[in-house]
Amino acid sequence: MTSRSLALDFEQGTQETNAEMLQSISAQIEGIGEEDEWSPRLLYLVQLCLEELALNAMTYGRQKGLSEFQVSITPGIEEIVIELHDNGAAFDPTKDAPIPDPDAEMDDRPIGGLGIFLIREMVDDLAYRREEGWNHLTITIRRAQ
Repeated sequence: MTSRSLALDFEQGTQETNAEMLQSISAQIEGIGEEDEWSPRLLYLVQLCLEELALNAMTYGRQKGLSEFQVSITPGIEEIVIELHDNGAAFDPTKDAPIPDPDAEMDDRPIGGLGIFLIREMVDDLAYRREEGWNHLTITIRRAQ
């Protein structure tokens, strides 16, 4: 199947808020999922991954010079491969994201930190590399789960 690409430009004057960018990502993913007849669960999982990772890039990467966030989605018969590339600060979600304590009381937990934990738990493979100033993250999700 054909790979599809999304790109978000963080230069001033393009898209004004994180919320607008996330809405744009969600709408585009919904369109791709509809075209490829994804199950509701698969659509939810892809949207969750992309929204969480895009929000992290927008929130933390902008502070360190992020100007571009690219997504490529390649739906296959058995799996979907999502590749994310951004030129923000180096961040390896396979190693750098803290693992939350699921047994901690709500009041004792820090705000945030669950998104990447959920992604790691829900996808079939998560691979990261840093190359020439860019973060490259590859997510693989099997269609049948």
